[in-house]
Amino acid sequence: MTMQWRDLLSTRRLGQAQAAPVDDPRSPYEIDVDRFVFSSAFRRLQSKMQVHGVSLRSDRPGDYVRNRLTHSLEVSRVGRSLGQLAGQYLVRRGLLEGGLTAADIGHIVSGAAIAHDVGQTPFSHEGEQAISFWWRDSKVAREVLGGLPPGFEWELTRFEGNAFGFRLLTRLEGWKPNGGLQLTAAILGAFSKYPWTGALSPDQRPHPWKYGLFDSELELFQDVAEATGLIRRAPGVWCRHPLAYLTEAADDICYLIVDIEDAVEMRLIDFDEAEALLMPLARPLEDYRSLEGVVRKLTYLRARAIATLLGEASAAWADLHDSLLEGHKAPDLISLSPHKEQVARIAEISRQRIYRGGERAETVLIANATLTTLLETYATVLLRRETLADDGELSIRDRAVLEVMSRDRGGIATLPRGRADWVRALMDHVASLTDHAAVAEAKVLSGTA
Repeated sequence: MTMQWRDLLSTRRLGQAQAAPVDDPRSPYEIDVDRFVFSSAFRRLQSKMQVHGVSLRSDRPGDYVRNRLTHSLEVSRVGRSLGQLAGQYLVRRGLLEGGLTAADIGHIVSGAAIAHDVGQTPFSHEGEQAISFWWRDSKVAREVLGGLPPGFEWELTRFEGNAFGFRLLTRLEGWKPNGGLQLTAAILGAFSKYPWTGALSPDQRPHPWKYGLFDSELELFQDVAEATGLIRRAPGVWCRHPLAYLTEAADDICYLIVDIEDAVEMRLIDFDEAEALLMPLARPLEDYRSLEGVVRKLTYLRARAIATLLGEASAAWADLHDSLLEGHKAPDLISLSPHKEQVARIAEISRQRIYRGGERAETVLIANATLTTLLETYATVLLRRETLADDGELSIRDRAVLEVMSRDRGGIATLPRGRADWVRALMDHVASLTDHAAVAEAKVLSGTA
């Protein structure tokens, strides 16, 4: 069985029975990008950490380094270039129909790439881990999980931002009655790096930890898979959309290179070491010798290193194209780079020198204390609420707690009473918070604000 590009590039919008008529000068994929950029979830990324986040120290520079918003913008630009190169390849092979162009493929990958981190929890991956450990270790959490099916536990005890991102795009954002932002199936397919549900036991997933769908959005993704013709491998498991590999590559290229740039600014590594790491990828021209200052040199090296990896990822994708259309699994494109040894060296330096250390430890401690306070407080009150016939029976304190949690929903009355539903509402609230909002809210709940 081979997937077809006429299906993979489907303009059918989630929540609509068929493709909407084109009555806009923008392509459907450009409209998708615009819808996302104007969403509240996109704006919240400006206050979510990329690598370097909240700290107890004030002697570290922080205005220059990237947050999730600037990272997402950069990934979208690399994604656009990768998509256009892939589109040119498809044009050369005569695989694009219906007036579609290479630019359209660029818009699809750019749209998926700019949204790729929308489900990021407060405090980035430290936040995901803090949430997951709370659901595994807390006595309150164990009581809550006792009234839920096993699949729910597998999702919560390894909470996944990719799945929450799909939920935001398809259910929580936008004003339409269904389908969330009602994005095209093509962009939602390219967005989904892990197209299987977390409600499957870990041994049934293609990856034991990573997944891209909560069970609550399984039917929504089935609509995407049907529209794009994705091959189903098992119940709740599909192959990747071929363009999802480009979305992943855009993210990999950006964080691999720009984390080194930020690390120099944060004084985690010195410029000479950063230069040595980036030189083999940048292959600087003669004009590099005339540059003065660390910032100019880093900018030059970063730009040329990204260009090198972009070209190599595009070539790897073209080589894999026919296999991807058959739904076969492929390695990440960056691992196929002719510079893979240097890429591995940069990744190892990043793990040892950038992603660990004193400042990172401070972020971990703040994330765990903050998210534990939020989850423990809210879950305890919501459990007590289950035993009451009416919200009027809540204590003044419990009512105040739930008012804080539900103020953006319209008040306590909007909170569901069934356990599975209120757990979803709880996680929607906590996972959507920015880093600063999470810290401030935890202080309010603990009475230390």
